[in-house]
Amino acid sequence: SVLKAQNLSGTLPPDLVRLPFVQEISFYGNRLSGPIPKEFGKITTLKSLVLEFNQLSGNLPPELGSLSQIERLLLSSNNFTGVLPATFANLTALKQFVIRGSGLSGPIPAGISLLKNLTDLTITDLNGSDSPFPHLENMSRLSKLELRSCNIAGALPDYLGKLINLKVIELSNNKLSGQIPMSFHDLKNMYLLFLSGNHLSGPLPDWIDKPDFVDLSYNNFTIMKFEQQTCQQGSV
Repeated sequence: SVLKAQNLSGTLPPDLVRLPFVQEISFYGNRLSGPIPKEFGKITTLKSLVLEFNQLSGNLPPELGSLSQIERLLLSSNNFTGVLPATFANLTALKQFVIRGSGLSGPIPAGISLLKNLTDLTITDLNGSDSPFPHLENMSRLSKLELRSCNIAGALPDYLGKLINLKVIELSNNKLSGQIPMSFHDLKNMYLLFLSGNHLSGPLPDWIDKPDFVDLSYNNFTIMKFEQQTCQQGSV
């Protein structure tokens, strides 16, 4: 069964766990406040939970890690605190995980590497200290990767170029450094590459004009251009 509603205010009722065979809950764009009830972790038939654009707060309950069948978890634009629970590593059926601008702190938990069925991984605007790039090398089905403003530091990993289903890479406003890996040349399906607001450097790769949408602004790239048969350098 499917449970959808609009124009709601108040808090999420824990009693929803009593509804039999619920596969989808969508309270998108309401005025709901308070925490997500830990009891939601007992709705084991749930395949989609959409709570975006509300005023929910508190920590994300670790009990949500028991939703073994969930494929879609959309939690963006709320007022949560705390971190992403380590138990989310158990959500191995998950295909779409989106949580933009919801007040959480990093780092992205290491267990996310176990979510091999993800096609859309979107996490943005994490508070906290710097952390290395998460291990995503097993996500061979990944089509969209958006980790904007997550305090990710260090080099772009070569393995991203082996995730050949990637169409969108959005890693703006982090603290990434070094060069764009040569392996990115193999991402034949990529049509959007946003890396602005990092500390990336080195020459621009010769394939950089292939994606339809590219933003490399506010980095330290070197541009080689010929003027009067003299090779000069500029920066981006």
